Amino acid sequence: MRRLTIFFLALALALFAARTVNPPNAAPPVDAKLETIRYADLAKLVKNLKGRVVLVDFWASYCAPCKQELPKLVALHRKHSKDGLTLITVALDDPADSDATQQVRSFLQMQRADCLNYQLTDSPETWTQKLKINGPPCIFVFDAQGRLQDVYRGAVGAEEIEASVAQAMQTLPKP
Repeated sequence: MRRLTIFFLALALALFAARTVNPPNAAPPVDAKLETIRYADLAKLVKNLKGRVVLVDFWASYCAPCKQELPKLVALHRKHSKDGLTLITVALDDPADSDATQQVRSFLQMQRADCLNYQLTDSPETWTQKLKINGPPCIFVFDAQGRLQDVYRGAVGAEEIEASVAQAMQTLPKP
């Protein structure tokens, strides 16, 4: 009886998680563009976005917390992109694995990720050293002067990210 209860509890949690990531009456997917990028080029891209608040989300299709956070970050991007926020998603899945790349692309489309979407081409040894992480998720927040404001390694609540972005938005030039 206990095994049956545990089974149904696990099933209910899995169904709830799936519904949270892709609600049944969600808008149709967009053609989310996905390009490859090297870490050095990503650093240049962030630097070139000086004057905007930049949120960089390092995630992977195999990372459950990442897949829960990304839709909230996309919503934050939609809410504030006209005010000076740029979201860059960076998938850490192996770009040589065509199945993984397709999973990344499909997830971005389902989330209507109309932001800058990249797949990192550097080896895991490179990005773990550069980002100082063992794996995703990892989120960087840069203020409008291009300064690193916050780094979140591991799962983080949407409220924390929103507060960090709100603080960084204060560094935008006043119109």
